[in-house]
Amino acid sequence: MLRLLIYLHKIKNYVSKRINFLILFLVSVFIGHSQFINGTVLDSESGLGIPFAKIYCIELQNGAKADSNGYWQLENTIDFQITLQISADEFDSKLLKFENAQQNITISLEPSHVHLDEIIVSTSSSKLQRNTTSPVDSRKIADLNKIEQTTLIDALSNMAGVYNMSTGNGISKPVIRGLSGMRVLTVQNGLRIENQQWGADHGFAVFDLGVDRVEVIKGPSSLIYGNDALGGVIYVADEPYANSNKTEIQANTKFETNSMATINNLSYKTSKNNLRVAFYGGYFNRSDYQLPSGEFAKNSQNNGASFKSAIGYNKNNWVTNFRYQILHFRIGLPGHSHDADPDILSFITSNQNRKEARPAQIITNHLAQWENKFYFKKNELVTQLGFTSNELKEFEKVYTPGIDMNLQNFSYKFQWKHQLNENLNIVSGTQGMNQNNKNNPTAEEVLVTDADFLDLGFYSLLKGNFKLWNFQAGARFDQRSIKTLDKTPLFSKKFEGLNYSFGVSRSSEIFTVRLNTSSGFRPPHISELLANGVHHATAQYLIGDVNLFPERAKQMDFYVGIHQDHFEIIINPFINQINNFVYNNPTATTDTVSGLPIFNIQQTDATLSGGDLAFHFHPHLAHWLHFESNLSFLKTQDINKNPLPLIPQNRLNNILKIELDNEGKISLNTVSFQYAHYFEQNKISQNELSSDAYQLIHIGCSGKIESKHKINYTFGINNLLNKEYIDHISRLKPYGINNPGRNFYVKLNIMISKS
Repeated sequence: MLRLLIYLHKIKNYVSKRINFLILFLVSVFIGHSQFINGTVLDSESGLGIPFAKIYCIELQNGAKADSNGYWQLENTIDFQITLQISADEFDSKLLKFENAQQNITISLEPSHVHLDEIIVSTSSSKLQRNTTSPVDSRKIADLNKIEQTTLIDALSNMAGVYNMSTGNGISKPVIRGLSGMRVLTVQNGLRIENQQWGADHGFAVFDLGVDRVEVIKGPSSLIYGNDALGGVIYVADEPYANSNKTEIQANTKFETNSMATINNLSYKTSKNNLRVAFYGGYFNRSDYQLPSGEFAKNSQNNGASFKSAIGYNKNNWVTNFRYQILHFRIGLPGHSHDADPDILSFITSNQNRKEARPAQIITNHLAQWENKFYFKKNELVTQLGFTSNELKEFEKVYTPGIDMNLQNFSYKFQWKHQLNENLNIVSGTQGMNQNNKNNPTAEEVLVTDADFLDLGFYSLLKGNFKLWNFQAGARFDQRSIKTLDKTPLFSKKFEGLNYSFGVSRSSEIFTVRLNTSSGFRPPHISELLANGVHHATAQYLIGDVNLFPERAKQMDFYVGIHQDHFEIIINPFINQINNFVYNNPTATTDTVSGLPIFNIQQTDATLSGGDLAFHFHPHLAHWLHFESNLSFLKTQDINKNPLPLIPQNRLNNILKIELDNEGKISLNTVSFQYAHYFEQNKISQNELSSDAYQLIHIGCSGKIESKHKINYTFGINNLLNKEYIDHISRLKPYGINNPGRNFYVKLNIMISKS
């Protein structure tokens, strides 16, 4: 007994010492350190300070705001690497890197009335958009919503080469240069999001709550996101944290008349010393949308809620961020029918309905990621663990779900960056995911069998910059294993791909020239390999092929930009050759099952070519005027010179913005006019309907209201002329259901507290 007491006493002392050590360690971690960096932002021509210039730290994802004299200070920075973007209205942005904190830095910005570079974070290193070697376009949501749009994808459609494949206003799928679905990846803050995107009626998995900007990588040009991205990547970046040692509480509300929609969001952000926290909550509710005829699209109502959180912390050379988001949607399915020859009148109603009806989808998404970055003198290490869960239930006329699937995805990324010298750096990494698709055994039907997917990839890139020149060369190896969990059918197979990317650019004050060539790889999905049944979303009976080969793409992208103080011109042609392109090939017109035509999933070689032209004019004699225009055109064909199906219409998009210098308790600051011309689409595939040309006009206004709180407002009209039209890639086109008619909207944004 005495020995036992002595032994227990030793254990007590040992544990006590370790607890004391742990407490001291935690205290030392959370006390942090208070090194800072400061300086002044000056106008390069006048030498005067630029009032209220913005300073943003890439590593910490927050920043500071200069005072009226251009002076600023950013506290609690990290060791070894500090990357700052300095920006101000009517000036060119500048990106600067420092080793350790520095004091009294003088930064000069060049006046520029047109070009305002955004930072690109979707590639492996942060650069201003003009200096990238990949075809990537970055736009702030506020910029895309000069005239407010109904959905995030509607806003993205203002970008050249990006379209919306919609099912009413509840389901949206991004289309990049004619490709969508599994050929377009969605990434949020570096986390790859999976949501059964193979389905034509499975929409975009991201709500615009707390989103700051979107970057679109066009084509298979980014090696760091792995396979599947033949069309490109939609990279969604959340809002920055609150500025250093600041707190922000903000609320906004929006109302739309067309669907009697209400959208309400609330956010809380604070940064204190080394700790940064952000919370967001949002809810929306829409009734059936109104057609230009005055009737309503039956069962097009939808509603949903989302909660998002982010916690960031830094200490010495370490930065960590943890993010979690839950999204819950209920989406009505207009145009959904099991009839062999549905009547258009069954999809239209004279009464607008907000009450939940069937058929409908109920979707619950969980998104979680933990990212850690370690900065050393010449090295940077990034680790990321991620988890996404997509629960999809589809109800017909009963309370038992017809479809009930749960897709869970565990992902990881390890990336190392080494600075070889002042001009060269190498980026290498590994990335993978373990994905599981499971059906509820009580569901009435199974669209995709239970299966496991295992991805493993390795990549390495060499990057360099020499004065005005930038280049990047890299390669990547990917392997995907697919294994069904049911014995009927039993399937197990591995697919492998080796890809490359090479890009070079030269960017001066006036000219930017870029050439990029890259390859891509997409293994066939289980829905293509083992399909054998009715798919109501496409009104087809699909028969798959277990012997499908991976799709392999090769893209050449060329870019020329001319940048002047008062205008900017961009020319961006491309060609994308895809071997083993997967498509649905119709059988004889008389072959049907359950009244639906039979389609075999087959492969061919396909070529997609086209480009974007963009123009931005801000005249010297009329600084209150901005005119932006972009033209997107696309041509596609298979190996037999036949057009590919569901290719969007060529489009000319124009926005005229007038800035007003009004003062008063209620002031109107901007008025915007948008004119979009969609050209006719008569280059169609077999069993596809052509589309007529149409034009849309939208108007938007914005201003502010003087009060103890900062209040901004916007109001406007979408589809001003109440035009009757059906977009060529609308999933409701086969049923003759028009897109929404005229829509009035009003939005208020209130800064409740900022200190």
